[in-house]
Amino acid sequence: MADKDAPITGLSGDFFDELVEGTQVGDKVRSCLQCGTCTASCPVAAYTDLSPREIVRLVLTGSSEEVLRPEVLYFCSACYSCAVRCPMGIRLTELVNLLRDVMVTEGKGPLDAQVDMVKSVENYDNPWQMPRAQRDRWSRRAGGKIKVLPKQKADALYYPGCTAAYLPNMQKVAVATARVLAAGGVDFGIMGREEICCGSTAMRVGMKDVFLAQAGKNIEKLNALGVETIITACSGCFGIMKHEYPKVAPFEPEVLHVSEVLESLIDEGKLKLGPVNRKVTYHDPCHLARHGGVVDAPRRVLEAIPGLELVEMSRVGANARCCGGGGGLRTGHTDTAVEIASKRQSEAAETEAEALVTCCPFCEMNLTDALGRVSGLPVIDLVELVLESLEPGTADSGSPEGEDA
Repeated sequence: MADKDAPITGLSGDFFDELVEGTQVGDKVRSCLQCGTCTASCPVAAYTDLSPREIVRLVLTGSSEEVLRPEVLYFCSACYSCAVRCPMGIRLTELVNLLRDVMVTEGKGPLDAQVDMVKSVENYDNPWQMPRAQRDRWSRRAGGKIKVLPKQKADALYYPGCTAAYLPNMQKVAVATARVLAAGGVDFGIMGREEICCGSTAMRVGMKDVFLAQAGKNIEKLNALGVETIITACSGCFGIMKHEYPKVAPFEPEVLHVSEVLESLIDEGKLKLGPVNRKVTYHDPCHLARHGGVVDAPRRVLEAIPGLELVEMSRVGANARCCGGGGGLRTGHTDTAVEIASKRQSEAAETEAEALVTCCPFCEMNLTDALGRVSGLPVIDLVELVLESLEPGTADSGSPEGEDA
C-alpha cells in the first residue's frame, strides 16, 4: 500500500494522464495543497476506506489499485461540499465521477443494487422497474385536464421525474406541482408516458455509456417539443439537465427548478397565498444549492406565505449538511445514507420547528427514513406547502385545459 502521508514528489505516468486528459478537473487536481478541507467537509469520510484528501494524493501519485475500489468510490454522495470549499477550486466530485467511470470500465463497479437500477433505466426508462404505462397515473389526481406534449403545445414542460411519477409516497409532489402551476396560470404540459429517465442514476454510479445514451435520447425528445422552459421539482433532474445535458449535445430549453418559477409567480402577483400558521425549517438539497446555485428562491417563497415562520438550521445554503441520499449512496449503502440523514434531522429538531421543508424527493425519502432512528421533524416538499397556502378555490380555478394525460 502506498504511504498516504508521504510528500508528493511528482506525478506518476499513465493513470493520472489518461484519467484527466481533456477534462476540466485535471489541471486543478495538480494544484492540490493536501490541506484536508475536502475531508473535513465530506459527510461520508468517516465511513470509507480513504478520505477525499487521500484519494487525491493517490491519484496524483498513480496508485490506481488503492483508489479503484468499490469500498472507496461508492461512499460518495455527490454532495459537492468538497468542491465548494476547496481553496484551490478542485471539483473533487467530478474527479470521483471520472474514477467511477474508470472502475466500471475495468469491471469493478457499480454495486449490485446500483446495477439493478441502471438496468431498469435501460429496460424501462426508469430506475424503479416500473412499466412505462404507469408513468402518467399520478396526473389523474391533479385536477382538471393537463396538456400532453407533443400532441398539444405549451410554453413549458413540467418534468416530474421518475421518483415523483412512480413512487406512491412521492406522487403527491407531482400532483401538487401541477396544481400550483395551473393556479399560477402557467401554460404547461407533460409528456405523460413518453417521458423517460434523465439518466442521473447511470451517471452517478459510473455507467457513462448508459448515461450518454439516455441523455442523448432525452435531449432529442425534449428539443423536439418546442417548449421555452422545462420545469422540474426534482433537484437531481434539475442539476443533470441544466449542467450536464449541454455537455452531451445542444440543448435548447431553459431549465428551471419549480422554486424559481414559484418565486416569479409570487412576485408577479399570479399566486395569491393564504396564511399557514406554522414554524418550519428548510433543508437545502445538494444538487439544488451547491450544484445548481439555487439558494434564495425557496426561502423567498417560504417568506411570502403569510403566518409562516422560517427558522434556519446552523448550516444552510452552500454550507448545508448533506442528507446522504444522492450519488448512489442511498442505493448502495442505505444504512450509511440514513445515518447521515439522522444527523441532519437532529439539526432540524434543534430549531424547534414543526416541519422540515425541502425540494428534492431523495432528500425527503432519506430524511423521513431517518425518523426511525432519531427524533426529528416530518418532511414536506416546498410545493406542497405552497398548495396548502393557496386561497380557497385558487387551485381549482386555474386548472389547465387539454387532454387527460
